[in-house]
Amino acid sequence: MIRRMFAYPDTALALALFGGLFGVAAILLTALGNPAATGLCASCFLVNVAGALHLHAKASQSYLRPEILGIVLGAFFAAFSSREHRVRGFASPVVHFIGGAFLLLGCEVFIGCPIKVLLRTAGGGAVGLAGLAGLGSGVVFSTLFLRDGFGFRTKAVLPEAAGLVLPAAAFLLLLGASMGSDLFAAADFGGGANHAPFAASAAAGLFFGAAGQRSRFCVTGSIRNAALLRDFREGAGTVAFLLAALLLNALLGKFSPTVTLEPGAHTDFLWAFLAMAMVGFGAILVSGCPFRQLVLAGSGDLDAAAAVAGMLVAASFSVAFGVGSSPAGVTGAGKLAVLSGWVFFLALAARNRKGGPQVG
Repeated sequence: MIRRMFAYPDTALALALFGGLFGVAAILLTALGNPAATGLCASCFLVNVAGALHLHAKASQSYLRPEILGIVLGAFFAAFSSREHRVRGFASPVVHFIGGAFLLLGCEVFIGCPIKVLLRTAGGGAVGLAGLAGLGSGVVFSTLFLRDGFGFRTKAVLPEAAGLVLPAAAFLLLLGASMGSDLFAAADFGGGANHAPFAASAAAGLFFGAAGQRSRFCVTGSIRNAALLRDFREGAGTVAFLLAALLLNALLGKFSPTVTLEPGAHTDFLWAFLAMAMVGFGAILVSGCPFRQLVLAGSGDLDAAAAVAGMLVAASFSVAFGVGSSPAGVTGAGKLAVLSGWVFFLALAARNRKGGPQVG
């Protein structure tokens, strides 16, 4: 029974156990060296990976995060072993690419993905709480369009080999990084220089990917299911993540309630709310937050792989044009990116509602 609970988690209890383990692992990664409140952050880590791959030139944000590569590989192994690795896609690759880019940019304005929203809230940050409120509001807003029949064309079944490209690339990058290859840029100062030991990060990434594939863990998806279907099972995982992270922070003396400056963050409540509301809205339309896109891509979804590609391109764009926020505040470019994201996702939601043309 216990084995089935972890192999096929579909009850609130099983999903809560997974969520709690996610929260504990994320806090432990911070204790081992990851930046404050960044034990796991798909968007932050993708910016670091983009720098490591020389897609941007900001040395302080360059490091080939093993967690990202591990997530893709862990999801692949879990999906393959459970016979759920089904290669499909081409329903909306262009939309997912652009949508993924805007998700990353919105996260950069807030400074964190939906998972980091939970971690910042669990650390006592009031701006993190504002981001959580925005995220939930954006997801709830998206359900208006889901009820009106929003959707894309059916995904096509594709050759199995196409679904092996991303996991193979992740494996080769992880192997090269483990051997200390000089091909990758690596920071010796700033956020990119703060990281847990390589082996611990890689192991955690594999766990996040495998557990994410089996449990379908997704912060935005859990809010959608609760609001749209009155199904609170996945919500149990999100709540358990938050509570586990909060409790462990308290035990480690890392819980510090503040309405002022969090480590590496800004204090603009309005734009924290608006940025994460855009991310929540868009994540539902393109079927997942940045973390969920990585898991889906590793599981054979090539539209999600397009979203991951869009996020990597947006990471370089964010650094080059100053979209990302800092303790100094939200930049003009960041505000423009959030507003542009709202325009894109609103147009997408209106165009792909029931009876509207289905874009690809």
